[in-house]
Amino acid sequence: MLNLIPQRAISNVPKLVLLIKKVKQIVTFFKHSITAADMLTKCQHGGCILKLKQEVPTRWNTTYYMMERFKILAPKISSVLLEIPNGPEMLSTAELNDIKDLLHLLQPFEIVTKEVSGQEYITSSKVIPLVHTLENKVGNLEATTEIGQKLQIELKKEIEKRFQKIEFIQLLSIATLIDPRFKTIHFQKPLAKSNVLQIVNKEIRQMISAENVYVSNSRLNSEENVNDNLVDNNSDIWNYHKKVKYLASSQILESSNSTMEAEFKQYLYLPLININNDVLAVWESYKTVFPHLYVVAQKYLSTVSSSVPSERLFSKAGNLITEKRNRISESRISKLCFLQTIPAMYWDL
Repeated sequence: MLNLIPQRAISNVPKLVLLIKKVKQIVTFFKHSITAADMLTKCQHGGCILKLKQEVPTRWNTTYYMMERFKILAPKISSVLLEIPNGPEMLSTAELNDIKDLLHLLQPFEIVTKEVSGQEYITSSKVIPLVHTLENKVGNLEATTEIGQKLQIELKKEIEKRFQKIEFIQLLSIATLIDPRFKTIHFQKPLAKSNVLQIVNKEIRQMISAENVYVSNSRLNSEENVNDNLVDNNSDIWNYHKKVKYLASSQILESSNSTMEAEFKQYLYLPLININNDVLAVWESYKTVFPHLYVVAQKYLSTVSSSVPSERLFSKAGNLITEKRNRISESRISKLCFLQTIPAMYWDL
């Protein structure tokens, strides 16, 4: 969904589409011309030699990387094109300023895309806070060109259109609530906040009820055994986030009512932890204090927020199943895919 916002916003600004097409033509020229590529390399004296990047239609951020690299190499590209008679026309100063605005507006999306695509940390609980942070960031940026201003308007429209009901997605809202860094501070819709509080409270109550039934049955069985014996024997991101956190810390929890479980209420009253803290480590320390919430956290915080891990796993599966290995059983493929996901550091046991 995040992928679609920049793509659709860009497609709604015709002049920007033409500008990107023009840059792509220049990049393609350098990719196909050995002479031009060699001249561009020679222009870069010392340090790291940079090459132009090509756009991939299915990934919006490749457009960002293409434009970013083009902007960095623009002076050298211009000098090379001046020496090549049949080369494409270089961009004007105004067009380069348009690129600068484009990068300025798309940078927050690139950062958020990287953040939610991580595999070494929890991502599901970050989605709602990052959406509101992104909305705030894009709204406060200043575009200096006509194309930039139009793109900013389109980006804000797309964010509102695609994320207006994000707080009502149960998996994401519960993950956000049980993340000690966020809890309820990023819920802007009162109904969504109320719903998620009720859902989590209900889960805790069901666990407590199940435990009470088990304890009651155990006691009943114990009493029956005692009676039998008597008869037988006769006898449990970010600046924007920091601002919201600061404002929330001075407010009284609105939902603290008599129907809320004591364990849940106690958790909500605790101060928010630092944004850089390890959430899983924190929940391990909470395990004995909030035993039922700990179970909920284990259940929902493990959800991934993007399709990147599954796509990578699918690619690995494709490498495993070849013509020479087409008789591997389904269970064996599953095991081999799992083994490939284990980091190399864990193989030196």
